[in-house]
Amino acid sequence: MLKNRIIPFLLIDKNTDTIKTINFSNRNYIGDILNNIRIFNEKEVDEIAVLDIDISNLNYKPNYEIISKIASVCRMPLTYGGGIKDVSTAKKLINLGVEKICICSAALEDINLLKQISDEIGSQSLSVCINIKKKGNFYSVFTNKIQFVRVDLIEYIKKLQLNGVGEIIFNAIDEEGSLSGYDFSFLETINNYINVPSIILGGCSNYENIKLLFKKFPKFASGCSSVFIYKGKFKAVLINYPSKEQKEYILNG
Repeated sequence: MLKNRIIPFLLIDKNTDTIKTINFSNRNYIGDILNNIRIFNEKEVDEIAVLDIDISNLNYKPNYEIISKIASVCRMPLTYGGGIKDVSTAKKLINLGVEKICICSAALEDINLLKQISDEIGSQSLSVCINIKKKGNFYSVFTNKIQFVRVDLIEYIKKLQLNGVGEIIFNAIDEEGSLSGYDFSFLETINNYINVPSIILGGCSNYENIKLLFKKFPKFASGCSSVFIYKGKFKAVLINYPSKEQKEYILNG
């Protein structure tokens, strides 16, 4: 199982602008997606993910032109998510240069689609994102911040792993954009059920938080957004990523 990956996540909207949200709301413009990718290239990041957060609600098709440009500019492994509802879309994205495709809503609608896609592009190229939110005393699955899905989280995790999914992204709605720290209680709940590479996204507060994640839950990669976009208490937009020395400290210090 892959370990100790530190992965920036970039969100794009219907205009393909890079944006940042808090709890899936309060959008802030972060700049041109291609320019942001170029900056992360210079930082020599492990891999990067680009997620279109409007595509499911507004029901449009992936913007293949901009995705092709992103893939051509990107010098690191690229994950793309948004609007993938069939095998042909998944194959087209892989052919454009995307290394992994990420599915969210379509996996909840048809679990069998995952095996079909996995058989075509390989499980290593298929990732599923689960939006999770605490509901009472339990963690539940949502398609967005308000649309609750009546599935058992643990059973859903098991089904994903039995249907060809090579990676699971856990996107914490309550922590998203908050810089409040990863929800380690959630990870404790699911840790024993994870048998594929997985990523926790939402809440990363600083490099110490990433270091603690790897120490407590070495199965999980670190997904980050705000911490790699903002600097300082006034949240000035400044794309950043751990230097080689900082990464060495996070991993081994």
